[in-house]
Amino acid sequence: MNAKLAPSDALAIGVEAARAAGAILAERFGAPAAGVRSKTSATDLVSEADERAEHTIVGFLRARRPDDAIVAEEGSAVAGRTGVRWYVDPLDGTINFLYGIPHWCVAICCADARGAVAAIVYDPLRDELFTAMRRAGAWLNDAPVATTGKRKLAEALVATGFAYVADARRRQGRILAGVVAEVRDVRRNGSASLDLAWVAASRLDAYFESVDKPWDWMPGALLVREAGGRVTELTPADPALPRIVASGPGIHDALTRLLARAVQKSEKPID
Repeated sequence: MNAKLAPSDALAIGVEAARAAGAILAERFGAPAAGVRSKTSATDLVSEADERAEHTIVGFLRARRPDDAIVAEEGSAVAGRTGVRWYVDPLDGTINFLYGIPHWCVAICCADARGAVAAIVYDPLRDELFTAMRRAGAWLNDAPVATTGKRKLAEALVATGFAYVADARRRQGRILAGVVAEVRDVRRNGSASLDLAWVAASRLDAYFESVDKPWDWMPGALLVREAGGRVTELTPADPALPRIVASGPGIHDALTRLLARAVQKSEKPID
């Protein structure tokens, strides 16, 4: 049993696994969808491509770190003995993938008892590899990245996403109505991990969403933090409410306050 894992070794393993899965997904992108089924709702879909990519990543990790734990979106679960855990989203942006929209990625995070150690968000269509290591910085391919220096919320380009359950989307729409007029504009791109990676690389100024599964936000959260940004993890009782708020440091507190006001207003009944 190999319990110790250096961040650089974790990153190298994760990158190789993400690239292998990305190659499979890129080959299948644009082809007729196979094995599509629903998960949490009729609009939350998984395909054969998701499952094949996950199988590739899990097999790769098991071969190199057989005693580590693995938690993956499409159901793969491996109990570990080392204290090292891998969180895997084999295809973040499945709906985009199935519709032929070229905006999706592979996301992997390696964590230990102290939290995230290494993160990988790989966009195979653009061949863009976002990586981060704890206390070591974040990169896009071989270039270091940093979050935006924006200080005025009114100038911020903010990304978000919506739940798959209709009732939750209704409330999220009301929350968004309290945000959109106070910022430069809002984007809904369809991949939480890429949204967070783009915040890390200053392509977006901020991001918020109700994502709650660790594979949805852990890779991107480490990217943002290591790029000099801030990430607030909220614990609302209502799953429709924001759980992750990420941004450059200059607008973070203002955005968090704005979201709190928007959430409060969303509680009022609609006439």
